[in-house]
Amino acid sequence: MKKLYLIALLFLLSVSAFSQIRLSVYLKRSQSENDITLIVDTLKIFKENLQYKNIAYPDSFALYENVPNGEYKFCYNNLFGEKIEKTVNLDEANNQLGGQEIILYIDELQNPKSKNLLVLNLKNKDTLTINLKFSGCFNSGEDSIKIYKKNSYYFLKYKKQKRKLKSTDIEALVKYETELRSLPEVNFVSTSNALNEIILNEEKFTYFEHSLFWNGYTILKKSLKLK
Repeated sequence: MKKLYLIALLFLLSVSAFSQIRLSVYLKRSQSENDITLIVDTLKIFKENLQYKNIAYPDSFALYENVPNGEYKFCYNNLFGEKIEKTVNLDEANNQLGGQEIILYIDELQNPKSKNLLVLNLKNKDTLTINLKFSGCFNSGEDSIKIYKKNSYYFLKYKKQKRKLKSTDIEALVKYETELRSLPEVNFVSTSNALNEIILNEEKFTYFEHSLFWNGYTILKKSLKLK
């Protein structure tokens, strides 16, 4: 009887050990390599709708440990202040390739609102100006991109460059302004800051960006292939 009990206990322990999933959770940006520090204040992890972990100010490598089988839900606010929930079911099959890796993107706008954007309101001979004024401990300066409309076409002027815009370029501009208008007020302080401006005729939209945590102007320049 003792032998049977021992065998049963060993079997249960082996099953329990086998059912542990090696889980890796990463917080990442999809558009740049900038640090994610201070952007996500809390990552909440639920197992079967019960709180499993509550990680305050997680870094990019948020979690790495063995966890039991089950349904897991990851909850956090992204860069735009939107509430994100991602649910994943973990079972033994996840261990076949060495565990399960979960990537949670923090810079993907879920509900873009592209109404009344200045970049879409350009009329013939109008010029839209996009400014960035930045300052920090070691450098400061400003940069500017001009977009103007001639007949039904959009053109770009940047430093000595001047060219007609493609549809993908216009999409990048729409994405930039949409994200800029969706940024929330933040409560952290930094020695590196930037002022983002979009100006069209008498209309102006500005956003003071602490620590360049969004970095949208740099992403826009990269999309437009500007140097």
